[in-house]
Amino acid sequence: MKPDDSSLSPSEYAAIHRAATDLLNRASAWDRLPTPVPDLLGAAKLRVAPMSAFDPRSLLRHALQFGERAASLVKSAIEKVRGIFDVHEDLIHIDTTVTESKQNFLKLHEAGHKHIPHQSKLFRWIQDCDKSLSPDVSDQFEREANIFATVVLFQDSRFAQMAADSNFSIKVPLALSKKFGASIYASLREYVRRNERACAVIVLNPVEVCPVLGMRSDLRRLELSPLFQKRFGKLQVPENIDRMSPLAEFIPLGGRKMSRPGTLTLEDKNGDLVEFIAEGFATPYNSFILIHAVSGLKKSPIVPSSFLGGSR
Repeated sequence: MKPDDSSLSPSEYAAIHRAATDLLNRASAWDRLPTPVPDLLGAAKLRVAPMSAFDPRSLLRHALQFGERAASLVKSAIEKVRGIFDVHEDLIHIDTTVTESKQNFLKLHEAGHKHIPHQSKLFRWIQDCDKSLSPDVSDQFEREANIFATVVLFQDSRFAQMAADSNFSIKVPLALSKKFGASIYASLREYVRRNERACAVIVLNPVEVCPVLGMRSDLRRLELSPLFQKRFGKLQVPENIDRMSPLAEFIPLGGRKMSRPGTLTLEDKNGDLVEFIAEGFATPYNSFILIHAVSGLKKSPIVPSSFLGGSR
């Protein structure tokens, strides 16, 4: 599973939230859908480079001249770097090979590096002194920029408020992703992150053909709602899902985008069994399994032989 990319302490979050809502105010972006990214960049006094500083396909072709290992290293770097903030030129370079919704997030992420006060000042000092950030600080800044982009793109609580007007369903964040100009990946995480229900989304990498088990999908990331974490603790999911796993039925296959809703049972911290509804959705880039608790608890001394379960 990929490492956490968006956790901050309450005080850290408050500072990033202030910077994000300040930019929304400056751009008069509230309640304008899709979220007006060009106006937000304008309010941040940032420009997008007309031609990206990096063309992944061109870089890979060039690296192949030096062998497969060089190409592999370049490919690994490209997968981690999708945007660049040029401090002195107030210019951002974006990987234009990704979807438009992903580009929107990248642009706001880079805008965070500019608009978060302590980041902007430090980046300018570093460039002037020809220094570099330590890995720990760099990781912190990336997580801060991710949160900044999320708050701005989803207009703080606007996305959650609109989602709350509908019954819980995977179709809700799918529809809202189009309204806000956000990716399905980001929208599903936001849907769970701010939800009052006990719910979670399991993000998987694309399904691969496995000679022995028929199919396999590796775990990419988990997002748990606050109530889920409080009641169940961590969600135990294997690193990869194959056709023998009960989760497999919720992964759309054969060109389908959605799976039929089904049920599963999880044990909470108190040993109570809670019934969940699970729904699946697939894109060319990821598969998603959204689960949410059905109201009502059943006390049972039997420990379920489940692939999931809250840690005690």
